[in-house]
Amino acid sequence: MPRILAAFAILAGLSVSGAMAGDLVGCETSIAGETQTLLYDPDIPGLKDSLSLREKLYGARGAISCPGLVTLRAMTPELSDTDRTPFCLQWDARQKTYIGYDFGDRDAFLTCRKPRASFCQRVNRSKHAAAQWAGVAGDMALQAGTETLLQASGAVAVKGTSAVIGEKLLALGASATAGSGAAVALGAVAVTAIAVGGAIYVCPDDPGTTAPTNPAAEE
Repeated sequence: MPRILAAFAILAGLSVSGAMAGDLVGCETSIAGETQTLLYDPDIPGLKDSLSLREKLYGARGAISCPGLVTLRAMTPELSDTDRTPFCLQWDARQKTYIGYDFGDRDAFLTCRKPRASFCQRVNRSKHAAAQWAGVAGDMALQAGTETLLQASGAVAVKGTSAVIGEKLLALGASATAGSGAAVALGAVAVTAIAVGGAIYVCPDDPGTTAPTNPAAEE
């Protein structure tokens, strides 16, 4: 398989062997203002169920022809579809691009029902830290100002102040301040930290942020 085809297959959430199994479909998406071409197998499990009626009848949103799940897979290649369940796509309707993914409910396009201008950041490289998060979450549930959220996927999320969440992450050995994105995420007033797929993600929940326009309303 040509190297470029293998790269696109991996971006779309496929293994190289899986890409060889069926006929691939090309599509375009926009992530952080950059147009990307992805290849995906239209028969992969879960894809047809993820499509909205509008996507089934008319295709995806405007110039973006990739189904939402394909774009989300490209953003989170380390996760399984079950691991992706807590996340939704953040769409900036003004710039016509996805800006990232967030923790929250999805609409029919897999975009966030409550869009914000912020998005989640991975903050650790240690599977040990993620494995220990469930126990820490139970202890934090007893602390004032924190809330533990259980997901159907089995993921455990904790919502609280960035100071409290950041302190707990550092205690676990997570690189909570590594990288500008993680630092910005922990700079929010409140955050949600979620351990899934062997990693921990921090999702800002700052009420002061400006939300992008809801794409469903736009259309």
